[in-house]
Amino acid sequence: MRPLALLPTSALAGMVFVLVSCSSPERAALKTLQERGIEPSGARLLSTVEEGENELLKLLLQAGTFPDQRNEEGLTPLHLAILKGDVNAAWLLIDGGADRNAAGPGEVTPLSLAVASGETAIADRLLNAGARPEGRTPDGELVLPWAIRHGRWVAVRRLLQGGADPHQKGADGSPLLHLAIENATRDHVLQLIQLGADCGAVNGEGESAVVLAIRRGWTDLIPALAIGGADLNLADREGMTPLVRAYREGQMEKFRQLRACGARPVPGDQVARLTQAYQEGDGERCRMLLSFGVRPSPSLIRLTARHEDIDMLHLFLGYTEVPAGMLAENCVPGKEPISSLLLAHGARPNEARTPFKGTALTRALDSGSRRLATQLLQWGALPEQNSELGVSSLHLAAAQGHADTVRALASAGCDLNAPLPTPVPTGFFSQVRGSHLRWLLRKDRRITPLMLAVDSGSIPTVKALLDAGAKTQVWTRTHHVWPINLAAGHGDIPMMRLLLGKDPYREERRVRVDLSDQKLWVYDGMGSEIFSTSVSTGRSGYRTRQGTFAITHRYRDWTSTIYHSSMPYFQRLSCSDFGFHQGHVPGYPASHGCIRVPAGKATQLFGITEVGDRVEIVP
Repeated sequence: MRPLALLPTSALAGMVFVLVSCSSPERAALKTLQERGIEPSGARLLSTVEEGENELLKLLLQAGTFPDQRNEEGLTPLHLAILKGDVNAAWLLIDGGADRNAAGPGEVTPLSLAVASGETAIADRLLNAGARPEGRTPDGELVLPWAIRHGRWVAVRRLLQGGADPHQKGADGSPLLHLAIENATRDHVLQLIQLGADCGAVNGEGESAVVLAIRRGWTDLIPALAIGGADLNLADREGMTPLVRAYREGQMEKFRQLRACGARPVPGDQVARLTQAYQEGDGERCRMLLSFGVRPSPSLIRLTARHEDIDMLHLFLGYTEVPAGMLAENCVPGKEPISSLLLAHGARPNEARTPFKGTALTRALDSGSRRLATQLLQWGALPEQNSELGVSSLHLAAAQGHADTVRALASAGCDLNAPLPTPVPTGFFSQVRGSHLRWLLRKDRRITPLMLAVDSGSIPTVKALLDAGAKTQVWTRTHHVWPINLAAGHGDIPMMRLLLGKDPYREERRVRVDLSDQKLWVYDGMGSEIFSTSVSTGRSGYRTRQGTFAITHRYRDWTSTIYHSSMPYFQRLSCSDFGFHQGHVPGYPASHGCIRVPAGKATQLFGITEVGDRVEIVP
């Protein structure tokens, strides 16, 4: 390299330019300060910030002036810039190397001061520049709890994102979440949870964040708090856990939330609590305990049935089985809704109340609950069962005139002609209507369901048996009593008509006999006279019986079994020992009780009438 003296003048000028242009910003700043007579000291930097001379501040910082000189109060230039709200000065200081974490009096850092002063931009710049998210505000509280208490949520979020300790507590010892629940909105609390605040912390009274959230009515925060580690089973200041309080106050939704999140059972006898809640009429508490896993006892199920509390019985049966024997217990008149509900909940229709008592079906029949007996058969009750009275279901249903039950039993395959057992159990006698049949129960055998139904007087029941194939041509063994004899004994014209194959109620004609006038008339179904004749009825000592009868038998040729005399065109009335027949009619009563009709007229009468026709004999 040649000496400078040997270089051309142009080259020398260029070299001088290069040397000047390559001088550092620090040297340039120092030169400028020197030219202005300003000493680059920390004290001058402090006063520059106080006076708001940002251009001079920039020169001082460029000149390498110490940026953290403290004033008499212990504040750094950065503290002063933040207090003045001078964003530009603060940024110059931050970029100029000022200590971002310098703690002033009371551990107030630039960051905590910026947050407390509402200088969000400065706080954000500090955090971006690496300031630690700590320090205390001028009133002595840690910056993060202070920000939560005062609703500085932008700062809260940035502090937590910047690594602030989520386990901090406020000046009163309240954890962050507790402060937020007491001072912020529900959404802010949720944000705090999501940002990692300590959900398991408790306040000075030992209460969890769950207790406080519930107190504010924010039950929907329970799942988030539980996931975050909150203890759902900590008691509040009154010694009650959230679950216990929800239970006592009947707050169903809160109770469900707590249970779903794992709150432990309410201490004590849960079944007794459920019974008590029911007895007090507190349905909400009942539902809580049921959802909590408590199961109603058989005695409680029976209690609701005795109270005929359908709604609660339905609720309880949704959580347990029908107690053994309960269906049979409730198969009595007036309890049909209870029994129907029990069946719907899976009660077994063939289960006995006790080993020595009848099933639900026989219980229903014994008690006279017709509709329930039919329903039980539809639910699968076995038809061939003996009731507590010692007879089959069919015999009992027939005697009671339970048409629907008889129809169901017939459809289920019961023997429609099976006779009652011999001897007939005395307990069954009370189910029979007629004294004649009760006498037969003691003295005779082969008494069929049809005979029992006829005696009951139930046309639908007899019709059900006949439609299903019950036999009318069956009689008792000893006294030869037929079903129609029992109907006749009751004077039951519709029943006799039914047994004779006629419509029980739609009569096509009727016969009227007047004992005083010794006359007989036949009327059609509309009441119009279609036949009349003179007759001769029973003389003194053999008076013809009065009343209403039905023609039950007709014989063109008949010989009296009593008087051994011929009685052509004989028509027996109500299975008795008298009726119409051809005979001598002298114009006054002359017979032994029968109704004599003149020759010719007897033939006409025989041709007009049929079995089942009603006959009225009046004085």
